[in-house]
Amino acid sequence: MRQTGRVPEPADRQAFAERMRLQLESRYRGFQVAVDGAAFALRLVGAGVDVTLPLGPLHQACEREPARSASLIADYVRRAERQLTPRSGTEVSPSRLLWCVRGASYLETLSRATELVTLPLGGAMVAFIAAALPGSLMRGVPAADLAAAGLTEAAARAHADTNTRARFASLPERIRGAERIPADGWRLSSDTLFQGSVLLVGEVLAAFVERSGGEVLLGVPDRSEVLALPAGLPGAERFRMRVVRAWRESMNPVSRAVLVTDGTSLLELRRPPRRPGFELLGWLRG
Repeated sequence: MRQTGRVPEPADRQAFAERMRLQLESRYRGFQVAVDGAAFALRLVGAGVDVTLPLGPLHQACEREPARSASLIADYVRRAERQLTPRSGTEVSPSRLLWCVRGASYLETLSRATELVTLPLGGAMVAFIAAALPGSLMRGVPAADLAAAGLTEAAARAHADTNTRARFASLPERIRGAERIPADGWRLSSDTLFQGSVLLVGEVLAAFVERSGGEVLLGVPDRSEVLALPAGLPGAERFRMRVVRAWRESMNPVSRAVLVTDGTSLLELRRPPRRPGFELLGWLRG
C-alpha cells in the first residue's frame, strides 16, 4: 500500500523543537526557553511573562513547504514578540522611553497605532515613542498610558529625545575617529530593536557628514540595520539597490527608501528621472 504522507518521527519533532528553542533563546535574551515535549511547544518565562508557544502548526507548514522553511521560521520568531510583551501591569518609566523607527505598514498591524505619539520621517518610515522592556522587547506607549504616568506629550517627547541620544552617545566619536570610510559605507547593526533610531540623533547625522565631507545617504532596510554612504562616493549610484536587496532579505523589514542628510535635515531621496532613451520601450510595447 502506498503511503500518502510521512508521519513525523519523535526524533524529528525533538530536533525541530530544539532548533526553535535555540532560535528564540538567541532572539529574546532575558527569557528562559524550555521545550515542552508532551505538548510539542516552547515555554518562555521572563519578567511579567509566562507563555507557551505551540510548534505543531509551524512544523506541519515546514513539512508541506520545505522550500519555505526558513521564511516560515523567521516569521514565527518575529510574531512571537507580540505574545512576549507584558499586556498589563507595566508601569511607564520615563527612563525607558525611546524613539522607535518602523515602516508605516508595521503600525497598520497595531490595534492602538492611532494612539501612539508619532513623528513621520519620510520614506514610509515613522518614529513613535516606545518603552524598552527586559528580554530584548519593546512596546509602543499610547498617549493615554503616558498621561496616566503623569507625562504630557511634550514631556514624553523630551524624555524620548534624551534617552535616544544617550543610547547612541558613543557613536558620533566612533564615526569621526574612523581611519577610513569603507568602500560600501557604514553598516550599523548593534541594536536589535532600536538601530533605526539613530536617524533622530542629530549628533550622529552631523558626525556622518563631518567625516564624509558632504551629504550622506541613509537606509533602514531592517529594524536592526542602518546603512550609510557618502553621497560623493562612486558607489552612491548603487546604494539604492543595496538597500532594496537588504530590505527584501530582511527578517524585520522597515523601508526600502533612501534618505539623504546634510547633518541637520533628513529628506527622502527621490528616484532619478528616467533617461529619455527609455521612452522607446513604451512605444515598442504599444
